[in-house]
Amino acid sequence: MAASLLFLIILLCGLTAAADVFAHFMVANTYNYTQTEWKADFVAASEIGIDGFALNWGPPDCSLAPNNQDWYVARIEDAFAVAATNEFKLIYSFDMSYTPAACSIGWNTTFMATMISKYANSPAAYIWNGDVLVSSYGGEGYGNEFFAELKSVLAGERVTISLSPALTTYSLKAQSADPNGVATGMLANYTAIDGYFNWQAWPADTDTNLTAGVDVEFQAAFENAGRTGPYIMGVSPWQFKDFNDGYYNSWVEYSDVLFPNRWQQAISTVQPDIVEIITWNDFEESHYIRDVPPVAGPAAVGFGVTGAYIYGQTHSAWRVMAQYYISWYKTGLVPKVTEDRVVFWYRVHPKEVPCSSGTNNIGVVRNAAYPADAVFAWALVSENSTISMNVGSHQNWTFQATVCGPTLNMVPFPKGINNAYPSVAIQRKEETLQAATGAVAITEACAYENYNPVVGLTGPALTASPKMGNGSGSRGKPKKPKLQKKAC
Repeated sequence: MAASLLFLIILLCGLTAAADVFAHFMVANTYNYTQTEWKADFVAASEIGIDGFALNWGPPDCSLAPNNQDWYVARIEDAFAVAATNEFKLIYSFDMSYTPAACSIGWNTTFMATMISKYANSPAAYIWNGDVLVSSYGGEGYGNEFFAELKSVLAGERVTISLSPALTTYSLKAQSADPNGVATGMLANYTAIDGYFNWQAWPADTDTNLTAGVDVEFQAAFENAGRTGPYIMGVSPWQFKDFNDGYYNSWVEYSDVLFPNRWQQAISTVQPDIVEIITWNDFEESHYIRDVPPVAGPAAVGFGVTGAYIYGQTHSAWRVMAQYYISWYKTGLVPKVTEDRVVFWYRVHPKEVPCSSGTNNIGVVRNAAYPADAVFAWALVSENSTISMNVGSHQNWTFQATVCGPTLNMVPFPKGINNAYPSVAIQRKEETLQAATGAVAITEACAYENYNPVVGLTGPALTASPKMGNGSGSRGKPKKPKLQKKAC
């Protein structure tokens, strides 16, 4: 009787209607994959509560690609085969930035419909309101008629879809214009879309923190218009790219405390239908949370010049942070902390020093002045603790972390820093309980101009989360969990 009463209380509180979390996944980085590598990625993502991947891939015959990309189809076949037996969900995120104007052969609705219908009945397909969920990166270069035609072709194959694209020019414009007006205009122009994916998870060329204003206005506009698709909110830890070929292809966005701030917005302000982490494995834009791939072997990726700022820059500990917020987002309850951990991150050289190679030899990384020269720390503790940080000559800088949720702080780089490995320790009752040192030194004698951070972890590695997503993959508008905003 007591167990039945508890179950009824949980239902009434809405805690069983968990929202879902996807991670944006670059199929372009899977050329060497076998089913073994797919399974390893699915398992690692599931361990932190991610329900599925949004598969980003370009048109196989696009002339911009260096070679024919037909192998995409084979990798996707492997992905669905493995996901179907591992309770993992997949959606397409067609990369429609490859427009008909740029490609001799871009996307066509017949091919897209064939790929959607092929897996529409797979256990790995993610279903929204009885329809296969389909997303995109871009799409403005194709237009509303293209989306309407795609739906029509699929209807002829007895497949219905819920279409939630990332029309990136609209969400970018909304950062500097009235977001409600931008959303209203988009809805008028795109009658064929059902929901929306807000890709713009970073501040746009400004050194101020991103707010949730665009998400709130876009979400409300779609609901008021009666659109039935999900509102998907992008959450990302970082943004840096450098192809070493000039100003416009090399940039960093202000990301110092972006990941925890964006998660807090998703939980406390927006409560979107789906959170999409940007990304699992886009290494070249520095917003990956996957382990850095090996130089050789099935999981290897041929980075070319960008490997100079990727190899050695581990981001794995960001999954610890993601796991905490995913649990909070899905259940509405602040997760109970039973183990002490600090996630810390830093760049490997001061921003004003000239490095021996990289874009600063021929220009300037756009927004290079924005990131702070500092080591940042995000602490979760089971009891009130002192966090001690050492960065070069800045020794024993401390802050207090409490049981009332994550505590964020930072220590600036000292002047003249050279070959300094930052360290972070958790102390309680004059005893050091956990300590760790960064994997890469901070130095002014830098080999490559690099704004991609190293992410470290003090404390034990993460343990797998219990399965909280909807195993059937059949979702409609979820009942929002009753939100607990603070631990104390």
